[in-house]
Amino acid sequence: MPFLLIGVALFAGLALVRWAQARHASMMTKGLRVNAPTAHNAGEIALLFLKSEGVDDVQIVEHNALVTNYFDPARRRLFLRSEVAHGTTLTAWAIALHEAAHALQTGDSLGELKWRQSCIRMSRYLPTLAVLVITGMTLFKVLIPRNAIFIAAGVLLLLLLLNLGSVPTELNANKRLRRFLEEHLKNHGQAHERINELLFCMAIRETGDLLSSPRYFFLSALPGTGKSRPS
Repeated sequence: MPFLLIGVALFAGLALVRWAQARHASMMTKGLRVNAPTAHNAGEIALLFLKSEGVDDVQIVEHNALVTNYFDPARRRLFLRSEVAHGTTLTAWAIALHEAAHALQTGDSLGELKWRQSCIRMSRYLPTLAVLVITGMTLFKVLIPRNAIFIAAGVLLLLLLLNLGSVPTELNANKRLRRFLEEHLKNHGQAHERINELLFCMAIRETGDLLSSPRYFFLSALPGTGKSRPS
């Protein structure tokens, strides 16, 4: 019975994150076809937002790697791909603005942001590591196959729940953009509506990281692979 319950919960969770992953990919692709409503690229609009909130200690750094487009609260840097930083589409705007909004999460919200980032890292790297370790233990007969499957499913479900449970931190970042967007896009109602949809997709984009764990693990976690935290 416990195995069945974990299996059902894991299946339901994976179906949810697969939907979120597909929704994000679909909406971002559509947003690439729509030009931004004002003459700012994504890097510029992010800085304009931060300035409007009195934030002047965040530096935008172009970073083209597997893991990028994120805000580093420790160094107060916003890492963006070059095509995003210089992009003039709604997708580029949504990426830059969502990540820039994390810079406003200070105090208690900063602790929540750091926990969210920890959940993301665990979702990206631990599933593949756990499967490799459990498979090795099974091959060396430390675990019987039934127990190995049970443990692997339990680990995946736990990581999935941690990831989903910290998504409100992403939604909170979007809320901090509301006043700025209402003012900046007051004459661009359709663009305002579309960018809100894209911002929601930004908030759920990492929920599918567990499904992409092998890619992250083998391309950015092992020695000699790309660095997710540039100097």
